Amino acid sequence: MVKKEMVEKIDNLMEIVDELYDEIIIYDDCYNIVYVNKACERHYNVSQEEMIGRSFFDFITHQEQSWDCSILPVVYENKKPYMAYQRTINGNELVTIAKPIIKDGKIKYVAMSVRDKIKDITVYNPSYLCKNTYEEKDVYYKSYNEEMRKIISLAEKISKINVSCIITGESGTGKTKLAKYIHAYGDRKNEVFMSINCANIPENLVESELFGYEKGAFTGANKEGKKGMFEIADKGTVLLDEIGELSLTVQAKLLHFLQEKRFKRVGGSENISVDVRVIAATNKNLEEMVESNKFRKDLYYRLNVVELYLPPLRERKEDIYTLVMMFLKEFNHKYSLNKKISHETFKFLEKEKWYGNIRELRHKIERAVITSERDILEIEDFTKRKIKEKEKIEISDKSYDEYLEEFNKQLINEYYRKNNSSRKLAKTLRISQTKANNLIKKYVEN
Repeated sequence: MVKKEMVEKIDNLMEIVDELYDEIIIYDDCYNIVYVNKACERHYNVSQEEMIGRSFFDFITHQEQSWDCSILPVVYENKKPYMAYQRTINGNELVTIAKPIIKDGKIKYVAMSVRDKIKDITVYNPSYLCKNTYEEKDVYYKSYNEEMRKIISLAEKISKINVSCIITGESGTGKTKLAKYIHAYGDRKNEVFMSINCANIPENLVESELFGYEKGAFTGANKEGKKGMFEIADKGTVLLDEIGELSLTVQAKLLHFLQEKRFKRVGGSENISVDVRVIAATNKNLEEMVESNKFRKDLYYRLNVVELYLPPLRERKEDIYTLVMMFLKEFNHKYSLNKKISHETFKFLEKEKWYGNIRELRHKIERAVITSERDILEIEDFTKRKIKEKEKIEISDKSYDEYLEEFNKQLINEYYRKNNSSRKLAKTLRISQTKANNLIKKYVEN
């Protein structure tokens, strides 16, 4: 009799769980859905019957039943709870918490609770206006890496105060993105954000780009003069990317500006005062440059009140899934396509070294989306295609000059993607920086 009562209680309990507003979904130890309640119909326009018994991977390879990212692979790998913000293909914004159920050191189930923005439910506010307690962060920083989470937390803290900082890390790790995040999270978010890559501007023009110039300041100058970036970005933020490329002369003038908050245009005599937050970024070791007298020590300490080091992607591989899904969504939308990615391919990408970091990953996802003839991207779409003998030279009506022009375009685009500055491109190809700049303007695709 007792057992029968218990069974009736369990049946009643499942009926109640089925009707909960929040989605409840349970996976077994191998990504298979063993239970989901009726809330799934609101989130994905899919019934319980269609979901139960199927694999998680069925829902990331079919556009009509997909979500943009999932914490599930990370939960299985690290065996601990995680939370994430998601968006479904139907446009629903979800908050997901997944918790592994461990037995004998192994995952037996993963229990997941999912909540969307509350609709059709009256909010009771007796004496105050309820507001959301979170804002959706830029997807680059929905990170499962503990070091990255600390970096973002620190970035959010310093965004509220007017303090200089240096963002360091390898090329392609997202230094510009983090600088924009600091700007957007702080009190200057409604003001101008400007970025200058110090390596891409000829040395004799850097000063005029930063501080501007008066009319007639030098040959070829605008007749009306020109405002510099600091003047244009008054009340806002300026990112000095690749700051290690600045000459010692420009470094001295930059130090004076940071100390005095004022400057003179090139060829001018009037002091101009502005309120600008300066963020520096570099992939070089500035401490070593200080020791070798290539970077001013006083400027280094003036800028380096706080240093934010972005680890390379190969050291935070748990973020690759989120990035892959984000880039897929971006390029599917850009090119009006509907590409997905197989589980095996995702695992392949996760094992790659990614020396070009996020930039390289984004580039390869875009190339695969464009060039693959499949609906689901496979490993072959991310490996170098062997060129058959008959494919080495395609005979057509092109002239010699047209063939040469096509080769030059491919060469400059490929080398610029790897070097990311005119100075480095010039060094690699053993040409002048002026010629490198001209080739970039002519051939590099925006």
